[in-house]
Amino acid sequence: MKAKKDNRLAWGITLLVFGCLFLLRQLNVFPPELASYIFDFKNYPLIMGIIFLLSHSNKNIGIVLIVVGLMFRLSEIIHFTRSLSDYIWPVLLIAAGAIMVLGVKKK
Repeated sequence: MKAKKDNRLAWGITLLVFGCLFLLRQLNVFPPELASYIFDFKNYPLIMGIIFLLSHSNKNIGIVLIVVGLMFRLSEIIHFTRSLSDYIWPVLLIAAGAIMVLGVKKK
């Protein structure tokens, strides 16, 4: 009985969230740039996954939905990490130097 109640709660919250978002969209509350990001279908599994993780006792459904959402966003994640990789070595060198300088004990 608890699983059925959890299931209804998670789906109910999901419907409430999406209903409120779509109402706010119809009322033109969001700027166009933000609205295009929020209402991109690739974000729906991520939003649902977070709701299911927070409100459902079986976390597997939420994890699966988040993984599906991340798979939809995989090309953007790869592009983001590729641009970050340009800064990894300089940051590592700065961190190593800072550790060496701050780690020197004064006698």
